[in-house]
Amino acid sequence: MSKRNPDAVDTSRLEAKLALLTEQNHELRIINQLATELHQLNDVKAVTDYVASTLASMLGFEDCAIFLMDAEHQQLVRFSAAGSRNLSDGLGYSILSLDQGIVGFCASQRQSLLVEDTRQCTYYLLDVAHSLSELAVPVIDTGEVLAVIDCEHHQTGYFTQQHQQLLEQVASILASKLRWLQTLSQLEESVEKLEYAEKLQKSLYEIASFAYFADDLSEFYSHVHQVVSALIYAPNFFIALYDEDKEHLYFPYFVDTRGDQKPEQVYPKEILKNSLTGYVFRTDRPLLVNREQLNNLYQQKDLKVYGETPECWLGVPFHSGDSVHGVVAVQSYIEQIHYEPNDLELLTFVAQHISNALERVFSERKLQHQALHDSLTGLPNRALFLDRVHHAFLRMQRFPEQQLAVMYLDLDKFKAVNDTHGHAVGDAFLVAVGKQLKQCMRQSDTLARLGGDEFAILLEDVDELATIEEVAQRILLSLQRPVEVNGQALLASTSIGISFCQLDAPGLIPDELIRRADIAMYQAKKDGRGIYRVYDESMQADEIPGWNIEQALKTALNDNQLQLVYQPIVALEGSIVQGFEALVRWPHPEQGMVMPDLFIPIAEQSRLIVRLDHYVLRKALRQAAYWFAAGHRFYVSVNVSGTTVSEASFVPWLQELIQQFGIPCYCLALELTERALIENMLQAKDSLQQLRKLGIRILLDDFGTGYSSLSYLSEFRLDVLKIDRSFINNMQDDEQDHPIVNTIIALAKTLQLSVVAEGIETQQQQHVLHRLGCDYGQGYLFAKPLSAEQALDWLTGYRA
Repeated sequence: MSKRNPDAVDTSRLEAKLALLTEQNHELRIINQLATELHQLNDVKAVTDYVASTLASMLGFEDCAIFLMDAEHQQLVRFSAAGSRNLSDGLGYSILSLDQGIVGFCASQRQSLLVEDTRQCTYYLLDVAHSLSELAVPVIDTGEVLAVIDCEHHQTGYFTQQHQQLLEQVASILASKLRWLQTLSQLEESVEKLEYAEKLQKSLYEIASFAYFADDLSEFYSHVHQVVSALIYAPNFFIALYDEDKEHLYFPYFVDTRGDQKPEQVYPKEILKNSLTGYVFRTDRPLLVNREQLNNLYQQKDLKVYGETPECWLGVPFHSGDSVHGVVAVQSYIEQIHYEPNDLELLTFVAQHISNALERVFSERKLQHQALHDSLTGLPNRALFLDRVHHAFLRMQRFPEQQLAVMYLDLDKFKAVNDTHGHAVGDAFLVAVGKQLKQCMRQSDTLARLGGDEFAILLEDVDELATIEEVAQRILLSLQRPVEVNGQALLASTSIGISFCQLDAPGLIPDELIRRADIAMYQAKKDGRGIYRVYDESMQADEIPGWNIEQALKTALNDNQLQLVYQPIVALEGSIVQGFEALVRWPHPEQGMVMPDLFIPIAEQSRLIVRLDHYVLRKALRQAAYWFAAGHRFYVSVNVSGTTVSEASFVPWLQELIQQFGIPCYCLALELTERALIENMLQAKDSLQQLRKLGIRILLDDFGTGYSSLSYLSEFRLDVLKIDRSFINNMQDDEQDHPIVNTIIALAKTLQLSVVAEGIETQQQQHVLHRLGCDYGQGYLFAKPLSAEQALDWLTGYRA
């Protein structure tokens, strides 16, 4: 028996040890190389691609695939692959559920799975080619499966424990890298969201600020476009508005790389039936669609393409006021650029700011128009007419050859129309006359309604009096033909005064020109009506009854000269203040205090009474709002003429005025005389019903001094009867019989009305009235008419 060579044994062991060390060194190089290279990569796809290709090439695996867990932890998505499974999309299994294949089982069990012979494995799932051995290792961080590394080979038993250990080390490195990238992505996303939110907030603030201060809408639209372009893709941006009153669609702002629209171009409402913009209008909902969805809409909704079909279209509706609706839209013609839900949210915010801006501008324009135009006819009012006369004077100073004239017109038969047909027909008559007058004028002339049945015309750039007289003759001839109103043919006539501002009239000012036309109009009335007269200095205004007071009252109304005083109304039992009656006073700057008994009848004759009533109501409600804000809950009563209360527009106007001052309707009471009710019973009855529904008290003033018949009282629903002071003056003795006052109070109680006695000056009168059943009183016994400040001081002392 031969002895073994010890050197041979030692060499074999050394070779085995060397092979092991070489293998370990190779694995260490792989681990070191992976760790080093992965440190340089900051993209998930790049990381997984590198790991898959490195394992396949350096370990000799036929293929290696990395499946990433989706956000819901329900599926594994093949993200990277090397070797035989480095396939294009759609080939092989790109998505696996947690119960599919060795990969799914590995993820669900959270442990490595080494299969020496896939034919003996129930979990094996045949992919593109049959593999006989497979090694799957989960990529886990803090208990969460992030991915699975899956390697396959065509030989059975190819993968070893050493392969598994190596892949587990690689999985550990990959888990740390994926988690780091995930954290980095979340941080970047959070920073991006914060930056976007900050940018969005800043942008919306810019839009909101510009919306508040913008006077030029075109500049505002352009600014909005710039802001939107900084946030989303918006080289194609437009704003569409639909005016329901005019029934047309227009584009005040339109910027598009493939088309063009002019701001002045309008489209009939029919375009809303088959356009994308119309679709948003009809549905009143945002619309975000791509080309494929657009094609479906075209087929289903019969939509028509206007211009080039976009790849993506986003439109958001908005509303501005009661009659104007809008759409703001962006569109993309580039296939790779589409809009997302967050873009829709942004555009919704933008649309709201556009709506706010339009609302403000439209409201300001509406208020400006209302302030400068007559609410009934839509014609310029006195203020605008005066302004245009002043501007015409300035132009004439620069261009002396451009002479001008003013016509003052007063309808001769308007009161007969009102008395015969009612105020509703009278209002329609004024509108029709305004249109007829407009047809008689040149395009450059200005027609205004100054109030009541008074009109004025400004004629500019006239060279001789004959031109002006020709216009006057056309007007007189036109009004000889009946005016058609609600199927009725009504006759009209007018008296015209003309004032011609010639070059040889130095020092003539606009107000004087208008005054002369007014004087000439009165002269025309004096000379027989239905004619015109040209002013000359022989016409003396002082000879025309009431002219000076009427003109001065017009000036007083324009210059806010009239003042209100307030007289308290007190409960006769308990002496509790119920309200204040507002009384108008006219401190004339030259003539001193002009009494209401003088100027109110003239105001009624000239229809200035409507302007006067509006003036007093506005002042009284402003004071009532001040008292209400101070905690006082009494009412303010205002005397209103029958002419005013019978106008169809009066109740809506008054309701809007009360809302503007922000007070409840019970803070106002209206006082009307018997004559005011009788003159136009039907219209007055309708107005009073509307007023009482609003909660406004109705007081019948000066009861017993007007009509002897009391049957009209049953036609109206009133709240209070006021006994005229003439019945109170003789009430001195408690033992005397007072049949008239007693009858009035008894009548009021029968009709379930309260009673206010005017002119109470003694405690004896108060005592007698209280005994007779009178509820309230006013007079010098309590207080004389007081200014608003004095009334508040009196109230404080009275309650004390």
